[in-house]
Amino acid sequence: MSNSSNAACPAEVTNSCAQRHWAIYWILIVCSVAMVGGRVLTVQNHQAKGDSPFFSANDRSRWCTIRSLGDDGAYEIDDVIADPENKIAWDSIDKVRHVGTDGEFHYYSTKPTLFPTILAWKYKALKLLTGWTLRDDAIFVARAMLIMTNVLPWLVYLWLFSLLIDRIPVRDWTRYYVLAAACFGTFLSTFVVTINNHLPAALSVMVALYCLTQVWREDKVLDENGQYVDQKYEAGWAMYFLAGLFGAFAVANELPALSFFGLAGLACLIRSPKQTALGFLPGMAIVVAAFFATNYAAHAEWQQPYNHRRDGRVLHTVEGDFSEQLDAGHFPAELRDALSPDSEMAVPRVEKGAWPLTPKNETRWVVRDANSTKQFAITKQKGESNVQIRQWQNWYDYPGSYWLSSNDANKSVVDRGQGSQVLYAFHILFGHHGIFSLTPIWLFSFAGMLGLMFNQRLKLRWLGGMSLVLTVVVLTFYIMRPEMERNYGGVTSGLRWLFWLAPLWLVSMMPVVDWFGRSKTGRSICFLLLAISALSAFYSADNPWVHPWLYEIWELTGLPL
Repeated sequence: MSNSSNAACPAEVTNSCAQRHWAIYWILIVCSVAMVGGRVLTVQNHQAKGDSPFFSANDRSRWCTIRSLGDDGAYEIDDVIADPENKIAWDSIDKVRHVGTDGEFHYYSTKPTLFPTILAWKYKALKLLTGWTLRDDAIFVARAMLIMTNVLPWLVYLWLFSLLIDRIPVRDWTRYYVLAAACFGTFLSTFVVTINNHLPAALSVMVALYCLTQVWREDKVLDENGQYVDQKYEAGWAMYFLAGLFGAFAVANELPALSFFGLAGLACLIRSPKQTALGFLPGMAIVVAAFFATNYAAHAEWQQPYNHRRDGRVLHTVEGDFSEQLDAGHFPAELRDALSPDSEMAVPRVEKGAWPLTPKNETRWVVRDANSTKQFAITKQKGESNVQIRQWQNWYDYPGSYWLSSNDANKSVVDRGQGSQVLYAFHILFGHHGIFSLTPIWLFSFAGMLGLMFNQRLKLRWLGGMSLVLTVVVLTFYIMRPEMERNYGGVTSGLRWLFWLAPLWLVSMMPVVDWFGRSKTGRSICFLLLAISALSAFYSADNPWVHPWLYEIWELTGLPL
């Protein structure tokens, strides 16, 4: 065995080699966990009203559901955001409004319900043990729950990653570098101080990925001739079950992770149809059932709030041009007569209601009844001689909604959407929110995906192919979104929609880092890229809901955002 720190240990790892690995692993892990834990224990938004532990509308939206469920057992957040005894700001732009089971309008968080429901049970337990409440002791409740929800899982994330890389036959230097990148060089550590969906999604991918490496594991064994040969490792039922459970939970937090879940299921099916049926599918079923059950409990239907951002089906088509009357706030008798008696409005109020997803050749009005919950959208396409009365389905369109086109002047620049797909693609790759400009260690990852696919020695061809397919699919998905959704994730320190891919990208970089690690110049390049990535991650360590440092510089140049 070589005494060099860059030498890879042999397949039959000795005790001394393993001890050396894990001594350094744990130094990095403990430092990272201690740093994020210290930030959580002092978390406070000093620019907000009172002792607020919330940094943005995004995390307040989830905390509203947690508080309402934990205190009142309800998903409606009206009482939370309007409570006159609130010591800190609770309202959020990330809310929808629709008719509840009581027949009245209520506000709800836009976020998928499963994760906040789990956190609400944690809050109930904490309240029972300490007597703290989110209304009176938000700062202490938030810090305690962030330790349970983010810091301890962060420890598990790094430990599982260490287990995974310890079996890959690369130089020791490569292992230490990639673990350091996981500890300090990604935006996942930035988001530990706030409740968000990206960290649990990334942890879920890590657990599922670790299970997949066990499912596809091959060990070196001596054959009857004294030669080392590869032998298939028979993973137990638990590995398939956890892959299904956490793969599905990744989807519950990040919808595009459905592509990862599908490929993970396929990988398990190819390896063992029996274990997939007995383990993977039951694990998946638990999450799927809980996901839809909690959504139905909140909204009395199976569809997510995200699916309610457009007008509904056409109820009536009425001949005539009523634009002038509607613009003046009058509801023409012809349109009133077209509605059935059950839908007739007592005191209709008409307003021009442009919506970001409304086609540019279409004019839109909103009609609401002042005395009931009845409401409709009326649309007229340019050049047509009729108007259409549409069923109300847009839960984001309510009086005062942040997302209305009429509110564009009050929106941040990024929330108005990037009109050019080409410019948007540039910025999410190399620009002010760039994957490669903010965290250039991912350059190693993209090259490493191909490296894994053509590297027989590492035996991770399937992982290289999976990572490459997922990356292309997810990037294409976000680049092709409608203009209003091309917003870089809002005011945030990085392109947060891609954070869940971090475990795959970290493993994928290993063959390239291993090659660079052969020379002093190569290692210097690795250190430089890691330094830039860590700088980006720690630039917004106190509050992840701010623009990246590169955006701040870009804004000063006057170049297109």
